[in-house]
Amino acid sequence: MCRNMDEGTLTRTKEMLDDIHKRKIDMSDEIFVINVGGYIGDSTRSEIAYAIEHGKKVKYLEEE
Repeated sequence: MCRNMDEGTLTRTKEMLDDIHKRKIDMSDEIFVINVGGYIGDSTRSEIAYAIEHGKKVKYLEEE
């Protein structure tokens, strides 16, 4: 955890970043997932689902 941020601030910051990523997806024709070693974290999974729901093409560095 960041030393200078309380839990509430960290939560709001994460929510803000998640929203920014979704707005970037909205502006894109497709997204490219950098899934080194096949790893995809929870936030990225959420962004992939959002992209698919909004008709965006999804490409992966490594096959799923």
